[in-house]
Amino acid sequence: MSSQLIGMESFREYSSFSTEDFVHTDLSKTHVENQLPKVNINVPVLPPTKFPRNETALAFIPIKDGEKITIWKQFLFTWRTQGIYQALELLSQTDLKKYSANQMTYGLVTLWKTVKAVQHVFMPLSNMSSGIDAVAMFSHTKDWSTSPVRYLAWHPHCNKLAVATRDDTVLVYAGSTSTPVVVRHSSQKNISSMTWRPLCSAQLAVGCASGVALWTVDPASLGTRPSASCLTHLPHPTSVNSVTWDPQGKFLASGSPQDSSLYIWNVENREATLLQKIRGGGYTFLTWSPTGNRLLACTPGNVFKIWETRTWSAEIWDVMNGYVQAAAWSPCGTKAIFADSVQPTLYCVSKSSSTKAATVVADFTETQTSEATGKLSRLVQDLAWDPRGERLAVTFRTSDYVALFRTRYSPTLSLFPCGILKGEPDEVASAIQFKPDYENGALLTVAWSSGRIQHVPFSFLPQHLET
Repeated sequence: MSSQLIGMESFREYSSFSTEDFVHTDLSKTHVENQLPKVNINVPVLPPTKFPRNETALAFIPIKDGEKITIWKQFLFTWRTQGIYQALELLSQTDLKKYSANQMTYGLVTLWKTVKAVQHVFMPLSNMSSGIDAVAMFSHTKDWSTSPVRYLAWHPHCNKLAVATRDDTVLVYAGSTSTPVVVRHSSQKNISSMTWRPLCSAQLAVGCASGVALWTVDPASLGTRPSASCLTHLPHPTSVNSVTWDPQGKFLASGSPQDSSLYIWNVENREATLLQKIRGGGYTFLTWSPTGNRLLACTPGNVFKIWETRTWSAEIWDVMNGYVQAAAWSPCGTKAIFADSVQPTLYCVSKSSSTKAATVVADFTETQTSEATGKLSRLVQDLAWDPRGERLAVTFRTSDYVALFRTRYSPTLSLFPCGILKGEPDEVASAIQFKPDYENGALLTVAWSSGRIQHVPFSFLPQHLET
C-alpha cells in the first residue's frame, strides 16, 4: 500500500477549499523516479539506541572488612572517577553539619550551590546528564531515539541525499543509485543534524556528540567507506544539536543546548569564533537566511536570537511560553516562521515590521479534518518550507501525518491548507525536507518510522505566473 495524499475538507478558520493545483503522482511511473535515490532503511538490522548507563554503581566504593565509609572517602572516590564537578555535587547534597567540616569547606559548598542556582537561570540545561538527552529533547525528528532515520539532508545543487540512521551511520545516495557511500567513524555518535556545503559537491558537516564531523565524500566511491583521512573533526565541549552553512559556503555555524557559545567556524583553518549572549542558554537549532545576512538561533530558554552577520549583533526575541521548536526562512530572507513547544500556533517575524512583535499566521488547535484522517494534533514537531516559498510541510508531535500548505510570503505571509500526506498503516512521519533544486514545482522527501523514504512531487504554476 502506498502513501496517500488526502484533500482536507475543513481546517480551523478555513471553511472550504479545493485540493488546488498540485499533482500527486506515483513516482514509480514517472521519469522523475529514475533520477531520485531509492532508499529503504532495513529496521531489523539497526541496533537499539544505547542510553548512558546509570552511574550509581560508581558510588560503591571497594572497602576492607569493618572499614567505615566517610563522606570524605566518597568525595575523593567521586573526584577520582567522575571529576571535581560531580564531587562538589555530592557535597552540595550532604548535610555537612553532621560531619567535622571546617568553615572553608562549608563555605566552598555554599558558594557552589549559589553558582549552580545562577547557572541554571542562564544555562537551563547545564545540569542535563548527557548530550543524548538534549538531542532527543530538541530534535526536529519525531521519536529521534527510536526512529530508524534520524536526519535527511539534500545537497543544495547536486542530486545527492544524505540519510543518517539510528546506528550512527550516514548513507550518501547520488542520483538514482541504490548503493550508497557509507560514512561512519567511531567518533561520530548520536547524530543530530547534517548539512551539505554550498558551492561544493563533496563536503558534508555532521553534528554529533563529539562536535562536528566534516566529511569529504567522493561521489565516485559508491559502495565504499571513506577513510579517516576524509574526516576533519571540529571539536565541541558538549554534544552538537545543530549545524548550518552560510549560503556561500564560507562559514559553518554550530551550537549545543549545553553550551552558551555559538560557534562560527572557518573550516579551512579549523578555527572558531565564539559568540555569546547572556539570555537563553545554549542553542538548539540554527538556520542561515537564504540571503546570508541573518542567522536565526533557537535556544532552550524562552528567547530566540536573530544575528546580523555583518556586525554579529543580535536581536533577542521573547517567546511567551516554552522554547522555539522549529523555524524556517522565507526565500527573500526578510521573514521567518516559527512554532514554540507550548502553543499550537505558527508565528511570523518580519524585518520590515514596524513593531517588534510576532504575528500569528496559523492556529493548529486540535480539530477534525475528515473521517479518513481524524484530527490534526496541536503542537508542531517540524517545519519544511520549499526554497521557492510556495509549499509548506508541517509535522506534529502526536499526529502521524504531514500537513501541507500553499503559501504566499509577499507582501504579507498567507497560508492555505491544501492536503494531508498519510503513510502506510502504523507509519509515522519522522523527518521531512524539500529538495532545494527541484525544477518542476516542489519535491518533499519524507522519512517514515518504518525506515521507508518517500519522494512526493508537487506540480504547480509559480506565483508570478498565476493570473
